[in-house]
Parts: sequence; structure tokens; C-alpha cells
Amino acid sequence: MCNPPKHEHSSSSSCSSLGVGSGVGAGTITAAVRALMPPHPVCTEALSIAKSALPASILYHSLRVYFYAAAFMRLFEDTLPDDAHYAPSICSSLTSETAESTPGCIARAPPHVLFVACIFHDIGTASTYDTVPERFEVVSADVAAQLLRSHGVPEKEVRDAWLSMSLHTSAGIAERLGGTVRALRLGVRADFKSYPPPPSELIDNWAEVIRWQLPRLEIEKELGDAVCEQATQNPQKAPGGSWPGDLVRAKRDDPDWEGVNRGF
Repeated sequence: MCNPPKHEHSSSSSCSSLGVGSGVGAGTITAAVRALMPPHPVCTEALSIAKSALPASILYHSLRVYFYAAAFMRLFEDTLPDDAHYAPSICSSLTSETAESTPGCIARAPPHVLFVACIFHDIGTASTYDTVPERFEVVSADVAAQLLRSHGVPEKEVRDAWLSMSLHTSAGIAERLGGTVRALRLGVRADFKSYPPPPSELIDNWAEVIRWQLPRLEIEKELGDAVCEQATQNPQKAPGGSWPGDLVRAKRDDPDWEGVNRGF
């Protein structure tokens, strides 16, 4: 059962106003969520595009990923805790000067670039891109790169965003890279509960917004179904060894299954 939060934004964040059980374009972005966004025009435009193209479940997931990824980015700025949960990055032992020129060490994108990478990381699943042959991760990255360039974002930051999005389903690779790639990957994993969330002190200001104004809805089912449906119609979107390929294979093995895709 969904209950509205008990604070000044509760009137705009009931279950019905948040698009529960609704489809594309139905997600509601409250004032509290907007207040936590980076104050940059590219973020405003990216959110508007995502809101019109994605179902509420994927839109809210993308925003939660941003909050988690931003917290992970802050965590990376300090010494990582001696905890097995936090996989070592390839860049962990390098100085900032060395990392800058080391292949595989991805820079830490500024907040507005990280926001676009997160809010667009699944936009390639939108029906607009059904006929584009590349897998959805690459489509998402291309869309984000185009938008970032239109706002004059430096090419190095565009590249970092593109890599983080195109690699966000690449298990065991994205985790080992630094900066934006690692933050987005861990943000996705934290939201799907396959990785510990950032320390509570880093998300205290966002916890209530995440809980009450960005409900999970049926994110696992709707995202899995969207990726699988696209890839079934256009096999080029599901190359061997990819996450979309895993979803298509799971659906083919059990076509009558109606729950969350077993390959998710």
C-alpha cells in the first residue's frame, strides 16, 4: 500500500498523482525532486524528454539511480572503506595525474553530466527507438551525447557519459572503472538491490524523496519486458553475451511466463 509522505509536498505525491499503474508519459515529478536536480538547462531538457518518453516506473528508477550514483561519486572522493562490498577500482591506487592519462580511468563528471547519464541510461528502451539496430544501452548513450553537445558540454565529459551508459549492464567491467562509469553502474545495482546502497549519511537528504515520491512500481517487470520486446522484434538489439540477449533467451525458453523476466 502506498501512503503519501507527511511533509509539505504530500499533496502532490499521492499514489494516483505519481502515475502508479500508468504508462508512458504518466510519471509526475514533484517540486521536491526538482529541487534536488542540478540547476543546469541540460538537466531540465533531459528530464522533460525522459518524462514524455518513459513509463513512470523507468522514469522513477532513473531518478533513483541518479541519487545513488551522486552519493557514490561523493564516496569515491574520499578513501573507500575497507569493505569487501566496495570492489576495488582499476584507478584506486593511482594519483589524479596518473589516472588522467591511464586508459580505463574515467573522470568524475560534473553533476549535470551525471544527471543526464542517469536519467537517459534506459531511454533507448522507449518505442521511439524500436527500429534503431543498436542495443538499448548504446542508443541511450547516443541520445545523451547529442543532447550534451547541444548544450556545449566539453567532449571529454560527453565521452565519460557515453561510456557510463553504454557499459552500465557490463557486469564485472563497469565496477572496475572509475568515476562516472562506476558510479552509474553501482547506482543501478543499488536500486536493484544487488549492491549495498551508499552509506546512509550520504543519502539522508534524499531518502524520503526516494521512498515516497519515486515509488518502485513494477520496474523490474516493465524494464525487462521493454528490453525483451524491442530485442525480439529487432534481433540486432540482442547480440550474444549481452543483457538484452539474456532476456530474449529467457523469454524464448519459457514463453508462457508472465512474471519478471527470468533473465533479469
